[in-house]
Amino acid sequence: MDLRKYKLTKEQLEKARELACRGLICYQPFIFSDDLITGAGYEFARIAEGAGLVYSKEIPKTITIDDSVRRHLIDPSILADFKLHNEQLRVLYESMIDLVYDKVPSPEDLTFADIGSCTGYFPLSLSKRGVKEAVGFDSVDYAETYNLMNDILGTNADFRCSPYRGDLGAIENAGVFDVAISIAVLVHLSDPLQHLAFIGRIARKALFVWTWTSEDEEDEMVIHFKSVNRYYEHTKFPFCFDVMQISPGLLKRSLELMGFTEIYELENKPNGMPDYWFKRHRGYLGIRPEGVTAENFVPERYTAPLSFALGKAPPHLVETIGRYNLISYSGRYYGIPHALGQLEIDKIKPEEMEGVLMDISLTALRKKLKSLA
Repeated sequence: MDLRKYKLTKEQLEKARELACRGLICYQPFIFSDDLITGAGYEFARIAEGAGLVYSKEIPKTITIDDSVRRHLIDPSILADFKLHNEQLRVLYESMIDLVYDKVPSPEDLTFADIGSCTGYFPLSLSKRGVKEAVGFDSVDYAETYNLMNDILGTNADFRCSPYRGDLGAIENAGVFDVAISIAVLVHLSDPLQHLAFIGRIARKALFVWTWTSEDEEDEMVIHFKSVNRYYEHTKFPFCFDVMQISPGLLKRSLELMGFTEIYELENKPNGMPDYWFKRHRGYLGIRPEGVTAENFVPERYTAPLSFALGKAPPHLVETIGRYNLISYSGRYYGIPHALGQLEIDKIKPEEMEGVLMDISLTALRKKLKSLA
């Protein structure tokens, strides 16, 4: 977010510089002046953790330069690329907000919660766009940062220093909102499904989640734990696994099982983050149909034979829609045209055959087939 047009006062700029050196404005992309820029874009794009998150031409006299401060400051020699990649990160962030605005009806009339908000890029941006309420939650106290940003932008984003607790599977007294946002949080949790269930409960209408995902096939339901206490050294088992990859199929299916059956995947922008980095992540916006809530949603039953529990179930006819047979097999759903005759789809790759439709979502495929009927 480029704040230069807001003509920061000397006091605002000095406060921003101090907070940046303290690590309370660093991860998210902000330009305060030509001499003060923050963001993790360079570390992300170059896979260079530790390269730095802050460019500051000056260091406030109130700041003691120690290892913590040095970790945040970049080497000025990388400044050009640092600016480039943080602009790419800004484009990514704005594309997330744009997706919500494009797909969720009347967002300006809704309330938003950002779980793990960091310095508040998303609540601030949403407040700037005029939403009814925008609240950020984090385990780190970013109150000073929010106060400064609201002062600069003329916004009223709210901050609550309330952590997600794995032992509770919730944030205490979080409340309920129309839309919940979770960006780069799931990757640091040992209980991703429990956390998804929590944000699904507090979101009435829609949920946007973006995280590092695995390279498993779309039909695989898998969680990979990569590291123990890498970032959070004081957490105890079973909440000590703080680098986690969830498979795209499991992430998407989790949204569906909570009633967010209208799902849109975030796409990269031409001037966004490099494709090799973007493709390591998935972002899904899930929207509940009108009238559906976390309490009244009843997921569709899995109708395959019991042999599924003993291994891979044989192909199973779910129903016939128009000129298609809707077949369930190996975690995927296939629309097989009658014209192809009887196929042994457990011995071929039906998705490669002309006219065959495939989706991991029964609801989505049924909708496609009905539109063709």
